[in-house]
Amino acid sequence: MGAKKWTMVTLAAAGTLAACAVPNQGTAMPAVAVAAPPNTIVIQPPAVAAPPQTVYVAPPATQTVHPAPSVPVAQTVIAFYDAINRRDFLTAWNLGGQRLAKGGTFASWSSGYTTTSWAAVTVRSVSGNTVYVDLSARQTDGSLRTFSGSYTVSGGVITAANMKRLS
Repeated sequence: MGAKKWTMVTLAAAGTLAACAVPNQGTAMPAVAVAAPPNTIVIQPPAVAAPPQTVYVAPPATQTVHPAPSVPVAQTVIAFYDAINRRDFLTAWNLGGQRLAKGGTFASWSSGYTTTSWAAVTVRSVSGNTVYVDLSARQTDGSLRTFSGSYTVSGGVITAANMKRLS
């Protein structure tokens, strides 16, 4: 088979300007793209995959999940964990931490949360003055502790807890 000859044709129209032409400096020559012949293989460099990236996402300021119905006893438990997440331990102490400390001091009770980054409480159900919850507590070392159980609320204060650690 004989070799084919390709002829490149440049089209120009008098007085027209190409995108890169400077006005009033002669005749502009528009750029013309010429496709490769049908029997030509165009090899492009391989695409380089981007290295995987680690993305760190900060948890929301408050990790509490509010129940659909606004039940006062559930709101007490939510407010308790909201105060802990905000590091307002005095408010959490007054919402029931004092009773949960079982005679311990405020300082010893609040220091128990020094390794807790945040806590997410999900109210599963409410029966009378008992609030059934699931709790996830992210620790400062990145680990996650999960709990399930219940809180008893009376007079707007948590009076008892029955929580079991799951992990």
